[in-house]
Amino acid sequence: MWLIQIIFSKLQTYRSLPQFFDLGFRFLLVILPFHVIMTVFFQEKIGIHNFTFYKELILLGLGIILCIQIFRKKIVLRFERIDWLLMAYFAWMILVTLFHPEPIAHLLYGGRYDFEFFLAFLLIRHGISMLSLRPMQYLRMFIISASAALAIGILVRWVFGETILLHFWFSGNLSNWMFGGSIPIYHGIDQANVRRFQGIFDGPNPAGFFIILYFGVMATYFQSAKKYHFLLWLWGIILVGVLIYTYSRSALLGFAAGMGVVILYFLPTIWKKHKSIMFWSIPFLMLFLGMFFLKFEATLTKIVMREGSTKWHFERAVTGIERAKMKPLGSGLASAGPAYRFVHQPEPNESLFEWENKTEEDYYIPESWFIQQLVEGWLIWFALFLAIMGTLALQLLKKNIFLFGSFIGMNMMNLVLHSYESSYISLLLFMMLALILYYDSSRVRQR
Repeated sequence: MWLIQIIFSKLQTYRSLPQFFDLGFRFLLVILPFHVIMTVFFQEKIGIHNFTFYKELILLGLGIILCIQIFRKKIVLRFERIDWLLMAYFAWMILVTLFHPEPIAHLLYGGRYDFEFFLAFLLIRHGISMLSLRPMQYLRMFIISASAALAIGILVRWVFGETILLHFWFSGNLSNWMFGGSIPIYHGIDQANVRRFQGIFDGPNPAGFFIILYFGVMATYFQSAKKYHFLLWLWGIILVGVLIYTYSRSALLGFAAGMGVVILYFLPTIWKKHKSIMFWSIPFLMLFLGMFFLKFEATLTKIVMREGSTKWHFERAVTGIERAKMKPLGSGLASAGPAYRFVHQPEPNESLFEWENKTEEDYYIPESWFIQQLVEGWLIWFALFLAIMGTLALQLLKKNIFLFGSFIGMNMMNLVLHSYESSYISLLLFMMLALILYYDSSRVRQR
C-alpha cells in the first residue's frame, strides 16, 4: 500500500497528464483509419504478432491517466443514465461469464469485442475536460486521415490494382480469409466476376461500415461551410459509387437507412425551399435506376440477391436464436460471434443440431450483433444493449442529425452482420460520439 502511495505522490507532481491524454486521443483519431494496413505490415513483415493490441495499450494509458486525475480530485465523476446502463451491461456479462469453465480467457477476448468501444466511450466522456481543442478540430483530424485512407484505397482499386497490396504483405489467397492469417488483397462473389472494393481495410463490409461513419462526420464538419458544398457533393457521389462497388448489401442497407432518417428530418425544409427540385429529381432517379437495372439485369441475382448467401445468413441467425433459448441467462462472453475463435474447443453435445451437419462457423457465428447479444447474455443483456443504443440515439437526434444518421445506418448493418467486430471503426465511432455529446456539458461543469 505504501508503494502505491509513493507512486501516486510522484505522479501528482507531473503536470502533463492531460496533455498525454489529449495526445493519445489525437493519435487514435489519426492512426485508426490506417489500422489494417499498418497491422498487416508489422505482423506479417516485421513479425510483431500482437501488434494489433497497440490501440488497447493506448486506451489502457488513457484509463490510467483518468484514474490518476480522479484520485487527485482534478476530475469529479458525475454519473448519468448512460453510465449506469453501461455499468449494468458490464456487470451482468462479467457475472454470467464467471460461471464458464474458462472465465478468464472468455472475459479477455469477449470483453475486447463487446466492451472495448463502450469503455473508450466512457474514457472520452469522463476525460473530456483534458482535451484542449474544440470538437470540430478533432473531427478535422479524423477527416484528413480518413480521406487519405479512402483516397489511397481508391487508387489501389482503380489505378495501381490490388496486387500492390502484396508488397504490404496482404495475402494473395483471394476471397479466402483464414483466422490467424493475413488479409486477402480483395474479395469476390461466387459465380460473379467482380472484385469488391475494400481499399486498405480488412474487407468490403468493414469498408462500407467505415464509409457510413465518414459520411456522418464529414457532413457534421462541413454543414455550415457552403462554399465547399459543391466539391463535397462531388466527393460524396464518388464515395456512394465506391460504396456500391463494395457489393455489401448490409452497407447499402445501412446507408439507405441513414440517408432516409436525415432526409425525413430535413423534409419540411426541402419541401418548403426546394419543391421544384424534388419533383424533377424523382423522374431522374427513376431513369437512373431503370438504366442501372437494364445494364446489370443479367448479373443482378448473382451480385445482389445471392440466394445461397442469403439462405446461409438466415440459417446461421436461426441457429443463434435456438442457441439463445438453450441458456436463458446467457452463455457468457466469447460464446458467440468473432471472439469464439480465440477460446473455443468444439463441444458437439452443446448443439441442438447434428454437429457433423454444422461447421463451427455455422454454430458460433449468428451473423448479427444483436443475436450475438441474445446468445451471450439473453434478454437482460439484450435489453441493456438496446437501452444503451436507444439512449445514445435519442441524444444524437437532439444534438447532431448527421451523426444520428450514421449511427442508425451502422446499427442497421449490425442487424445482419457483426460489424462492431471491426474494433478500429467501432472505437472511432464511440469516441467521437462521446466528444460530440458531452463536450459542452464538461465545459459548463468547469465554470
